[in-house]
Amino acid sequence: MDFFSENRLSECAIEAPESMMNSEENHDELLSAVLTLPETLRQPMYLYYYEDFNTLEIAEVLQIEPENVRNRMSRARKKLKMMLGKKLGAIRDGRERARKDAHPSP
Repeated sequence: MDFFSENRLSECAIEAPESMMNSEENHDELLSAVLTLPETLRQPMYLYYYEDFNTLEIAEVLQIEPENVRNRMSRARKKLKMMLGKKLGAIRDGRERARKDAHPSP
């Protein structure tokens, strides 16, 4: 079974950004949208948001250039924004907020 197949994703314990965890419905909607992305867009999104890989780690795993990772994630975000509307803004902002909360400034 391919690591990124839909079955594998649905079996994983997935943590969505805190801001998207307002309701189980948002979590399910986001996961469903990510799973509908083409594989080349789904892989970097899954690794970044659900496995906390950075772009260099994703590039190594997928054996592509880091710039390609950033391009694929940008295209994936655009597709997800069209699918989910303004709810997606919380994905990007939520991860940034989570990092700030984990490492507060003195």
